Amino acid sequence: MKKKKVLGLLLTAALLAVNTVGCGSEAKEDAVAEEQTIEAAETPAAGESDKPEEFDLGATVYKSAESPSGYMVHFAYECDDEKVSTVSVSGPFLYLDPKVDVSEESNCYTPYEYQNGFYASNMAPGTFTWTYTEEMKLNQDTGYYEAEFPITSGSFAYNYVLKDEDGNETQIDDPANPSPAKDNTNSDIATGDLTHSIVYGSYDSDKQSDSLNMDYVQPVYSGAGTLTYVEYKGSLSDHQDLGVYLPNGYDENRAEPYKVIYLSHGGGGNETDWFAMGHVNNIMDNLGKDIIIVTMDNASYEWDFAKIEDNVLNNIIPYMESNYNVSKEASDRAFAGLSMGCMTTFHMYYDHPDMFRYFGGFSGPDLSAIKSNDKLKDATLYFTVGTCDIASNKVMQNEEGKQIKYEDYVEYLKTATEEKVIDGGYVYGSHDWFTWSQSFYNFVNEIAFK
Repeated sequence: MKKKKVLGLLLTAALLAVNTVGCGSEAKEDAVAEEQTIEAAETPAAGESDKPEEFDLGATVYKSAESPSGYMVHFAYECDDEKVSTVSVSGPFLYLDPKVDVSEESNCYTPYEYQNGFYASNMAPGTFTWTYTEEMKLNQDTGYYEAEFPITSGSFAYNYVLKDEDGNETQIDDPANPSPAKDNTNSDIATGDLTHSIVYGSYDSDKQSDSLNMDYVQPVYSGAGTLTYVEYKGSLSDHQDLGVYLPNGYDENRAEPYKVIYLSHGGGGNETDWFAMGHVNNIMDNLGKDIIIVTMDNASYEWDFAKIEDNVLNNIIPYMESNYNVSKEASDRAFAGLSMGCMTTFHMYYDHPDMFRYFGGFSGPDLSAIKSNDKLKDATLYFTVGTCDIASNKVMQNEEGKQIKYEDYVEYLKTATEEKVIDGGYVYGSHDWFTWSQSFYNFVNEIAFK
């Protein structure tokens, strides 16, 4: 059995681990009063709601005429531990108004307060509130702890918070809906997302018409590609890990080899994150893109960028070329990453622009990577940041003085001469999967291999 280890969450997890009630106590109390009231715009007509008569364990999303978003999510958890005194559900269910500055303390809304045009986030910079948490109520009829509130389009990673009589808290994924990160049980590096389950909200073209439609992250149940986790001989061991997505209809004998996108996770993650939390396989299925996706285990290298680059170029790419029908042309390769993976992407871009045609850096450039390279003109770099992202100076200044913020690179580009760069700007979200899934979607749909 391989030894498992957990590395520190270098850029994200220290803040992501903070688990607080969203949007202030007054809003919370109003939102989850004993008798919750959400005024409907009109009396629901027949067929406008599909609330089940009974709820199964886990998370159930149903259409609701009474919900301000058009949909509700219901959570049900069975707890037989007598030491547990309270159970709460927690996740990125905060909402912000894009018309209001993110630094405004009032710009933080519960799911009940959602209005058309708002966007979901796991953080509200005005109050620096991370995640929305709601205590679940024990249903005496079912014996389940239950809660429900409005939900919008997209993927929401949630967990349950169990508190004992002494106030000690334990965070777990939903036993009825386990974390998809657990689909890979043989990784060298444990991701911090093992305690996060996934629930998919849906888009209502009326009540969410001015908000994001992120239904492209939802699973495709017919004509989906395949996702497997494999081991390869890397620079650290003979059993390093990759996630490999093959598009629907993959043909190992096809005359035209497949294009490939290589993806790096961020701090505290592993090769499962882009699939389990970012749903890039679902995105590719929904877009019908005939491209292979490869994710890797860069936390193994403690973010030594030179060692990561060496492993990608001399181990991962040769492995893929030996075992899959992938193109050996740089013009058919892309490399992208989030957070620490974004910094990795910047180093790869400036060091090896001849090995990939497209680069995508999301939430965290690293200006220490910049160097002169006459091959930069042959590659394209696309970069983004979230509207309330700690990788933005608008949200959090870097006290160490390092130039690792989105705005630092924007300023640098004013005098840059060699680079081919597309500024993707601010996308709705925080240092979270709303930002990263959107960024990947834009990258693969509008930038890569065009």
